[in-house]
Amino acid sequence: MSIRVLHADDHPLVRSGIQTALSTEPDIWVVGEACDGNEAQAMCLDLQPDVLLLDLCMPGPSAEATIRAVKSSCKNIKIIILTAYNDEVYIRTLLETDIRGYILKTKAAEVIVEAIRTVMQGGFFFSRSVREKLMSLATAMDALTCREFEVLRLAGEGKRNAQIGEILSISERTVRKHMENIMKKMQVNNRTEAVTMAIQMWWIKIEKSSKKISF
Repeated sequence: MSIRVLHADDHPLVRSGIQTALSTEPDIWVVGEACDGNEAQAMCLDLQPDVLLLDLCMPGPSAEATIRAVKSSCKNIKIIILTAYNDEVYIRTLLETDIRGYILKTKAAEVIVEAIRTVMQGGFFFSRSVREKLMSLATAMDALTCREFEVLRLAGEGKRNAQIGEILSISERTVRKHMENIMKKMQVNNRTEAVTMAIQMWWIKIEKSSKKISF
């Protein structure tokens, strides 16, 4: 039985290249092509494909919005992001939408074929550089101590070193040392970058009701 694939990308040459590559595979059938987020949502609802190959940046709704809409209308669909962007923020955000793969467009066609078969077997498929980024981020998070997380959380709330020290009952000098360790482990240049990265990676989050940052 063929794996039914819908490919969504706003670049005709990319769609043509993927179509040509997949057409030689006996177990894969490209049932349709979409050029924007709205068309991808409509075609998924109509065609009910097994796999959606989705470009990250297209006209219309965001990739995240398209994924959530598609998942609501096609419960069992497997979504693979096919993109030129290898950015931690994109990767981390999209992982929360239950994507099954994230592949860079620089990869050969056989990698895309392998990814399609892998997700259909219940697995996940990420390009090597994407896996390395995820592992690096996980390592940085694991390296932070509980106290450093507390300091980072309070810094995210806009607290100054003296205020953080008072809340945690430690000296301002100790707070500065914790911040130095945090920045070193996260490989950033200042506390603003550390807080921004922590929010983007969802290590800490801003509650809409209070606008405060918490775990």
